[in-house]
Amino acid sequence: MNTKTTITFKTDKKLRDAAKRRAHQFGIPLTTVLNAQLAEFARSDRFEISLTPRPEKLREWAKVSQEYREHPERFKVFDNADDLIADLGLR
Repeated sequence: MNTKTTITFKTDKKLRDAAKRRAHQFGIPLTTVLNAQLAEFARSDRFEISLTPRPEKLREWAKVSQEYREHPERFKVFDNADDLIADLGLR
């Protein structure tokens, strides 16, 4: 017996619409994507997030990296979190 239920949760409309479009591109309903994610979470007790930086963030990182290479004296470098926390005056 396969009993179905409904889950209602709030999400950003733009996010929902983008996810629906992406699922449609794969030829599957968004419900199938969500059910697959729920099943994997229930089965493995974990979830994975894969992050691919947006192009503008990659450009920003490249700019900061170049600035660091050209002017390392402008940046503080810490070997551990304790030194960073002390430098910030949080201890």
